[in-house]
This record gives sequence, C-alpha cells and structure tokens, in this order.
Amino acid sequence: MYGLIGDPIDHSLSPTIQNAAFHSAGLNAVYVAFPVSTTKLRSAVQGLRSLRVKGFNVTAPHKLAMLRYIDKVETEAAEMGSINTVRNDDDALTGFSTDGLGAINALEEAGVSVGSQTVLLIGAGGAGRAIAYALAGRKCSLEVASRTLPRAQRLVRSLRSKFGINAESSTLSKRALYDRVKKAEIILNASSMGADSINNPPIDKKWIQENHWVFDIVYRPVRTKLLRDAIASGARTIDGLSMLLNQGACSFTLWTGRKAPIREMRRAVSERLAVQSAANR
Repeated sequence: MYGLIGDPIDHSLSPTIQNAAFHSAGLNAVYVAFPVSTTKLRSAVQGLRSLRVKGFNVTAPHKLAMLRYIDKVETEAAEMGSINTVRNDDDALTGFSTDGLGAINALEEAGVSVGSQTVLLIGAGGAGRAIAYALAGRKCSLEVASRTLPRAQRLVRSLRSKFGINAESSTLSKRALYDRVKKAEIILNASSMGADSINNPPIDKKWIQENHWVFDIVYRPVRTKLLRDAIASGARTIDGLSMLLNQGACSFTLWTGRKAPIREMRRAVSERLAVQSAANR
C-alpha cells in the first residue's frame, strides 16, 4: 500500500495517476488518499508506519511539518526544509522532495531551457522552496514574490549562499510585481492562489507578453485564470498537470526502483478529467 496525506485531499488526482502506474507496471499495489488534519499528523504517520505502508506523498499543509515525524531526510530536501515523498525502508521513514525536479521536467518537456533565464517565482511555501532550489541549481536568476515577505527573504538568502545566484525577494504588491514581470522570461505560480478560481496571483493580464512562458502548478482547474490570461496575451503556457505527472513519476521511481510509465499515467488522468468534465455539463 501507498498513499497521500493532506488536507483537503478530495480533489487530488494522485490516486488516479499512481494506480495507473502500478497497474501498467504489473505491481500488486494500491494508492489511497488519506485526509489528515494538522492536529492529527503525528498519529497519522505513526499509523502509516504501523501498517507498513511502503511509501506516501505529502501535500499541503504538511510538507514542512512532516520533517518532524520521519527518521531521515535526503540532503537537498533537508536543506530546503520541505518534503513531498516518504519511503518506508524496513520501518525507517526517509523524506524526499520531487516537486523541484517535477517542475524542471515539466519545463523541459515543453521545450524550455531554464539555464540563465530570469524566473518570477510566486510563492515561497513547500512547493515554492523545492522549485526555487531546482531552478537555482540550474543557475537561473530568481525573483521570489510571496504574501509573506520574511519567508521569501529567508529563501533568497539561502539560495544566494548555496548557489551564488542572482536572487531577489518582494511582496505581492502591484507595483513590485509589475517590475518583476517586466524583467522575467518565465512566470511561475508555485502558490495555491488560483485553486479556488478567485484568489489568483495578482498579475494584470496586460503585463503578460508574447515572449513570456507562464507556468501555474495549480491543476484544479487545469486552465487557471492566470493561464487563460497568458493564452489571451499570446504567451506560451504550462499547466499544473505536467508538474503533477512528473513529480509523481519521480515518487514512483523512489518507491519501486522502476522507471515510471508516464505515458499510461498521463492517459489515465486525461480520461478521468474527461469523465468529470462530461458529468459537470
């Protein structure tokens, strides 16, 4: 058994993706979503360990707090202070982060060469930190904007120290964002803004240009307002499903030691979304 813990969890497409991967690989395994509140996180991890669950993913709001309840953390995940994947090796729980590599793989799939680009990264939470580290490792210039400025400032200091890159931080004020968007070649929303189709990143669609790449890691809805505005402006876009699939593929490999059948994973999630779309008409 494998699983996913978070709160809320009912929107997640990870069970569809991972169960398709297990079936395609011929593995006798199942992936289940477990809703876990913040107050129940410690007992939930103890329960998963006791049940000998072989591995699980971690989503909001637990990516940072999970570090307190596992035995080991992969070096880079420890440095960024966030994990989204846990592997159980003979009752020893090890944490990893696949968010950063998932985002990089999604960009490269779309044909984006991220090295030496200037990226406006919105969000400095668990996913944002992982993506920032992955981008910094490829020597991007980073502009990190966050609702919580001290969090963005701490992240930027860490990136400058470790990677020696050009990195700046700012709030999400209109004036600050306008300047950041003008400088950026890639606009990447790594926050949850847009998941409710109301609280979208405060980027005026008039600021988005044809030369921009716009990447939103939110995948419900798949085409967020930010992406719709980007498309209307003639910009090239990457949706959150691409990152979800790629980080899920990394988790699958960490758990099983096998290459993930990403084509089958993509087909399964596409079919699931088509069924849901038809049901909602």
